Amino acid sequence: MLPVALLSLATPPAAWPSEPTPITVRAAISVCFAPEQDCAAVAIAAIDRAQRQVLVNAYTRTTGTGIVAALIRARSRGVDVRLIADKRAPCTRRSGLDALAEAGTPVWIDRRVPIAHAKVMIIDRWVTLMGSYNWTKSAARNSEDLNLDASPEVAAAYAAQWAQRAARSVPYGSRAQWCRPRPAPDQLGAE
Repeated sequence: MLPVALLSLATPPAAWPSEPTPITVRAAISVCFAPEQDCAAVAIAAIDRAQRQVLVNAYTRTTGTGIVAALIRARSRGVDVRLIADKRAPCTRRSGLDALAEAGTPVWIDRRVPIAHAKVMIIDRWVTLMGSYNWTKSAARNSEDLNLDASPEVAAAYAAQWAQRAARSVPYGSRAQWCRPRPAPDQLGAE
């Protein structure tokens, strides 16, 4: 891991609708690039080391990567796992939401924005996983990045954003509440 100093911006561009939250910290950062590297393994290892809490913002996540299973394992060892997902997530194949909810994980759906595209995990108020990497099996085949940042200041900023999104989200009950059944092919033209 490389120590990196993050610098705050002195003057934000005029086009920004509001000022960003500048922070200046020293952080240890590791980067992973798919498809050349196994970014799911990086996420799983970080989840498996969690002791207290894992907050997840997930545009989408699927079973088959090991990430959903790692979150369920964390929950079973008493880690406070909470997840916010995009409104389309319940209806994706192998979404993993029902398995997480059945394991006791509180799940919310962020339906107030067109796309809840954040892909972040905040672990034990210290480690933040972030980047373009979706928590899906297909992400391993794409050109994606995953950054692991070890900094309590960065984790606090992301946890505050997570809490704001959670406050604007609604509890997930089950897939049936969110997904309409698709008509059978023979019913598409019938009236």
